[in-house]
Amino acid sequence: MANGRTRTANYSETARQRLGNAVAIARQAAGHKYRTTFAREHEGLNVRSLELLENGKPGVAQAVLVAVGRALPNWDEETPRVILEGGPIPPTAAPTDPPTEKPHGTHEWSASFRARALDTSDEEHLAEARRIRIEDGRLAQLNYLKAVFQIKAEAAEAAAALDDGHAKP
Repeated sequence: MANGRTRTANYSETARQRLGNAVAIARQAAGHKYRTTFAREHEGLNVRSLELLENGKPGVAQAVLVAVGRALPNWDEETPRVILEGGPIPPTAAPTDPPTEKPHGTHEWSASFRARALDTSDEEHLAEARRIRIEDGRLAQLNYLKAVFQIKAEAAEAAAALDDGHAKP
């Protein structure tokens, strides 16, 4: 992107779609199911620009392309331009360990998400859910609320089991 003028509007719809698909696949392979969390964790990105980029729309500026290149594993600042120009798409990182079987009804949450879910008030979670609905839609909002309240329910069950264990002589 050394020429200073790289933007998605300068490329064909096919090239933009190719880049958008590559970004979406690489983002998800990197463990970011939602655009919101990916954008929040990486400087220079916002959900709207990421949505435009992944949907192959024109109007995504060089600064966003550079930020995406820096944020994705196996990519660099030049990778989006290379993909737009028909060059190779970097391989996505393969999981190092096969998934382990989990007990029925449980989910493996990240430690940071679990801690935030437990430390944040219900009112703050509802405010976050409203923001997620605006940015990512109703399904993302419902998934967020389901995850938060499942974590809280699991924590309450664990606390109750500890209390039961300590109450017995």
